[in-house]
Amino acid sequence: MSTGVRTSTALSNALLFCLLSGTTAAYAQTASDDASNAAASPSSPSNLPTVKVSGNRDNARVGSADGYVAVTAVTATKTDTPLIETPQSVSVVTRDQMTAQAATSVAEALRYTASVLPEIRGDSTAGAPYLYSRGFVLEQFLDGTRLPSDTSYGYAIPNFDTYGLERIDVLHGPSSVLYGQANPGGVANLVSKQPTTTPVHEVFVTTGSHNRAEFGFDLGGALTEDGKLSYRLTGLGLDTDTQVNDSKQKRIFIAPAITWKPDENTTLTVLAKYQRDPDVGYYNNVPAIGSVLDSPNGRISSHLNVGDPNFDSHARTQYSIGYDFEHRFNPTWTVRQNLRYTVVNDNLANVFPYPNGYAAGSTTNINRYSFTNDESAKFFTVDNQAQAKFSTGPLAHTVLFGFDFQRVLFDQAVGTNFIQPSLNLFNPVYLPIAGTTETSHDMIRMKQFGAYAQDQIAYGKWRFLMGVREDWASADDTNPIQNYALAQSERAFTWRTGVVYLFDSGIAPYASYAKSFDPQLGATYGGAQLKPTTAEQFEIGVKYQPPGYNSFVTAALFDLTERNVASGDADHPGYSVQLGQVRARGLELEGHASLSDNLDVVASYTYLNDVTTQTNLTGTTLNGASVPLQGLQAYGVPRHVASAWLDYTLHAGTFRGLGFGGGVRYIGATYDQTNTIHVGSRTLVDAAVHYDTGTHWLFSLNGKNLFNRVYVASCQSAGTCNYGDGVEVLATARYRW
Repeated sequence: MSTGVRTSTALSNALLFCLLSGTTAAYAQTASDDASNAAASPSSPSNLPTVKVSGNRDNARVGSADGYVAVTAVTATKTDTPLIETPQSVSVVTRDQMTAQAATSVAEALRYTASVLPEIRGDSTAGAPYLYSRGFVLEQFLDGTRLPSDTSYGYAIPNFDTYGLERIDVLHGPSSVLYGQANPGGVANLVSKQPTTTPVHEVFVTTGSHNRAEFGFDLGGALTEDGKLSYRLTGLGLDTDTQVNDSKQKRIFIAPAITWKPDENTTLTVLAKYQRDPDVGYYNNVPAIGSVLDSPNGRISSHLNVGDPNFDSHARTQYSIGYDFEHRFNPTWTVRQNLRYTVVNDNLANVFPYPNGYAAGSTTNINRYSFTNDESAKFFTVDNQAQAKFSTGPLAHTVLFGFDFQRVLFDQAVGTNFIQPSLNLFNPVYLPIAGTTETSHDMIRMKQFGAYAQDQIAYGKWRFLMGVREDWASADDTNPIQNYALAQSERAFTWRTGVVYLFDSGIAPYASYAKSFDPQLGATYGGAQLKPTTAEQFEIGVKYQPPGYNSFVTAALFDLTERNVASGDADHPGYSVQLGQVRARGLELEGHASLSDNLDVVASYTYLNDVTTQTNLTGTTLNGASVPLQGLQAYGVPRHVASAWLDYTLHAGTFRGLGFGGGVRYIGATYDQTNTIHVGSRTLVDAAVHYDTGTHWLFSLNGKNLFNRVYVASCQSAGTCNYGDGVEVLATARYRW
C-alpha cells in the first residue's frame, strides 16, 4: 500500500494529542486544510483540527483505509466523512481483504459482509450476479454512478473484475436521497483503483482448480517530475472451466486511468474500463427433488449441465468511461462533477428446465425450453456537486448541494421455444435443440433529474445529518412484438436524517431515518400503470472505534418496509402485479480489526426476519397446491448468517513473511417462496497460506469451501434450485518492483 503522507511536527503533535486525549478521528485532510477546519470546529474539545492520517493520500475522494480497516467513506454522504460520524450502517471491503481472500468476483468479495447475501444463485452467480442486502436487491454503483440491476434489466448486469477495484463500500438501507431511484437494500459502490504518484508495479499469475489460467498486471505512478500527471493501468486475462461440465469462463479486462493535478486545489481524473467475457459462466437450475429433497434415483450431480452444451452460450461486453473533477475555490467552497457513460451488451442462449420440475409421471426426466435474450443497456450519468464548509456560532456545517441526471437506453429481444427434448438428469443424453422464435422486444428509454441538499452539522460531540431530495423520472417502453406502448412519469420527494454522539472512549451511538423510491415501468393486466415502490427505514445502532487501535465495530438494529413491490404476472406474461408490502427487521454486527501487527480479523453476524406482509398473490407447492404468499418468509433469505476470517502473519524470525488465513461462513436454513421446501443450513471453510519474500515475490495458496461441502444455495420453487460452489484451490505468484 502506498503511503504518500506529508507530515510535519505540527501535524504529528496534533495526531498524538488526539490519540492521548481519546478524541475520535475525523476528516482526512492535507496540511492546507488546517486553518479552515480549525475555524469550522470551534467546539472541538482540543481546539485543534482533528486529523486522520490516511494510508493513501493520492485520492482522498475514495475514502481512507489501513489494511482491513476503513475509517472514512465517501459513499454514504458524498463527502469524505469518518464512518463513526455516519448515522447509517456502512461496510467496507478493502483491497487488502480482497487480495488475502482471493476474491475473484464482487459476490465473493462480499461473502464476509454483514447483511449481504451475495450468492443466492449459487453456481449461477457468475452468469448473473444477483446481490441482496437486508433481504432486498443491492444496487451496484461504479465510482458513485448507477449500474444496471436485475430488477430492471434482465441479464445485462455488469460484473466488473475485482482486480480493478480499490475497495467496495456497502451503504445498507435506502439511499435515494443521494442517488435517486434505487432499491431499498442499499448501494454497493465499486471504487476503482486510482492513479497514484507513488510507484505501483505488479504482475501476477494464478492457476488452480478447473484448469484455471489467469494473468494480470497493475501499474501506476507519476508521469511528470512534479507529480501533476499520474496514471494507473490495470489489466487481466482469464480462461477457466467451472464446476459444471462443459461450462467455461473467459475474460479480458483493461482499465486505464490518468489524473491531472495542475495545482493543490484542482484535480481531474479520467477513468475507463473495458471487459469482454466471451464465456460468462454457468447459469441454470435443478429441481428440488434430487438436490435438496430425496429422490429414488439418488442425488443429482452438482457437475451436471442441465442445459445443452451444443446450444448454450453466454457472452457479455461491458465498458465505462468518464471523469471525476474537483476544484476548491477557497477554504469554504468546493465544486465537483462526476460523469460516466456505461454500456453493457449481453447475449444469452440457454436451455432451461420448466419451473414445475419433473415431467408428469417421471422421476428422472425434466421438460425443457430454449431461451434467447439479446440485451443492450446504455447508461449516461452526471452528478454536479457544490460543497460549503462554514460555521454559524457553535455549529460547524458541511453543506452539500447537488443536481444529477441519468439517461438509460435499454433494448431487449427475447426468443423462446417451449417444445424441446426432455433430459434424464441421472443419465443425460443431449439431443438436438431447435431454435427460438422472437416473442418480445422491449425498447425502453428512461430519464431522471434529481436535486438534493444535505447538511452535516458538528456541535461539540454531536453530529447531525439532514438531507432532502426531489426527483423527476420518466420512462417509455415500446414493444412491437407484443403490440403495446407504455409511457409514464413520476415525481418523488425523499429525505433522511440522523444523529451521532461521539464519546471520548470511541463509542458512538446513532439513530437514523431514511426513505427511498424506485419507479416501476409496466402495467397490470387490467391496464393500470404500476406505482413506484417506496420504502422507509428506521435504524439505531452503535459504532466503536477505540482510540489508538486500528479497529472498527458496528452494531445496528433496523426496520425496513417496502411498499408497492412489483413482480411478473405468471398468469398473463408481459404484465405485472404489485405484491403489496415487504418488511425486513434485523440485527447486524460487524467488526474489522488489526489486533496486532500480526493479526487481522473480520467478523459479522446478521439476524434477518424478511416477510411479505401484504399481498394477494399465491404460489404453487411441490404437490401442486396453491398457497397464499402473505405472511411468508422471502425465498432464499436465511434468518441467521455469521462469518469470521482471521489472518496471522509473522514479521520477524526465521519464517518472517509467512502468514496463514482461515475463515468460516455459516448460512442458515431458507425456504422456497411457498415456505414448503426447506433448504438446510451450511457451514463452509476457507483457508489461505501466503509468503512475502521481502524483496519482490509474494506467493499465496487459497482454498474456498475447503472441505468440498455439496449444498443447495437456494430454491425458489419445486423446479428452481441452485447448487452452491464446490471446492476451489488457487495458487498465485506476484512480482512487485
